[in-house]
Amino acid sequence: MARMAMVIDLNKCVGCLACSVACLRENIVRQLGDRAEAPSNTFQYARTRPVEYPAAGEAHVPGVPRGTPFFIQCHHCEHAPCVAACPTGASYIDERGVVVLDKKRCIGCRSCMVACPYGARTMYLGRLEGEPPNPYGLKPGYPDKCTFCYHRSNGKASWIPACVEACAFGARVFGDLDDESSEVSRIVRQGRAVALLEGLGTKPKLYIVLPRR
Repeated sequence: MARMAMVIDLNKCVGCLACSVACLRENIVRQLGDRAEAPSNTFQYARTRPVEYPAAGEAHVPGVPRGTPFFIQCHHCEHAPCVAACPTGASYIDERGVVVLDKKRCIGCRSCMVACPYGARTMYLGRLEGEPPNPYGLKPGYPDKCTFCYHRSNGKASWIPACVEACAFGARVFGDLDDESSEVSRIVRQGRAVALLEGLGTKPKLYIVLPRR
């Protein structure tokens, strides 16, 4: 059983937002002929959103310097509070460790949104024309979150999320934690990356390499 994970190295990130734009194109924005349809406040619904740590209203985590730039997105926890809170089983963890939402089983109760300690889920309540860009793309009225671009897997053991593909500076790395030869596994083993709020016991699989400066 794989454990897909992501590392974001803030020493390499230049804040260009290519990752967020790629995410929007891949999962959020509808292409309708010669025009695009997107939510108002579009960047608010990107599944990886840049903020300055700690974000407004969030408690400070010891060991993480204030003012550190980082990204809000799903941490694909092994013990995911959103999955535990879901009354219908719509939120679940697949065999590769990816936290997924089945919209056919979702009743829109928002329990998963409240349960997430990372503020990683959003819900767009406006109207959008056309169909989502992929089967797991944003759909108004349903919780939305990073899926590690799960739709790109097509049953393959590994794939490249859109945000990783778009980063020209190698700040994002994606792979299987259980594969000792993967770069993600190597970085985590070396202790160069940290997971936020580990004390909650959620066992997140999004890791941050904090800036040295």
